[in-house]
Amino acid sequence: MTSTPLTVQVLLFAHLSRQVPQPEFSVQVPAGSTVRDLAQQLEGRGLDLSGCMAAVNESYATPDTPLQAGDEVAFLPPVAGGSGEQAGELTSAQVTADPLSLQAAEQFLVRPRYGAQSYFVGTVRSPNRGQTVTLIEYEAYVSMAERVLRDVAAQARERFGGEDGDLAVYLAHRTGRLHPAEASIVIGVGSPHRRAALEAVDWLIEHVKAVIPVWKLEELEDGQRWVEGVRPAQTL
Repeated sequence: MTSTPLTVQVLLFAHLSRQVPQPEFSVQVPAGSTVRDLAQQLEGRGLDLSGCMAAVNESYATPDTPLQAGDEVAFLPPVAGGSGEQAGELTSAQVTADPLSLQAAEQFLVRPRYGAQSYFVGTVRSPNRGQTVTLIEYEAYVSMAERVLRDVAAQARERFGGEDGDLAVYLAHRTGRLHPAEASIVIGVGSPHRRAALEAVDWLIEHVKAVIPVWKLEELEDGQRWVEGVRPAQTL
């Protein structure tokens, strides 16, 4: 007796989404299929997934991860590094199309018990690699990006919050079209002591850009280019 095929939902991002008519679609795969099997099936339809990562139900997966009926499988190019959600009172994680502001970070982080707040604001830069950038379009896997931000905040609290984990973390990343000098990311930390706040922000800057599923398409005076990213998970 033939096993019933599995139906999964496929999501494509950045340059992958430009290879097909729709970036979200359902597909059937044989029972017992893995992420690799699904990728091979899609590549048979003309998609180029070489060097890409995968996420199953918003968590990074390996090519050997087995699939279940109803899974959401996202194929992700290397990441280029939130509607806001707070994970308890110590984390604010936002991926948003709205402009970012330090005032929002201050309102979340400035508290009587915190004698130190540290902030980082990243803005669109021009020129970049010798070429004038007219704007950058930021694309994100929003639900997964917010989950990643909350996870990163929890890691920062464990590393720098002391025995009580007393560290407030504010993380906000833009999506959409941004011009030079517009803020694309705001990172803030509140702590009883300045050293923890400074070190946590420095760690968060490097860690967030390496793991958050966000991609950047630069508009140049003579064309477009996807910003080369990193691979925080095993690739296909």
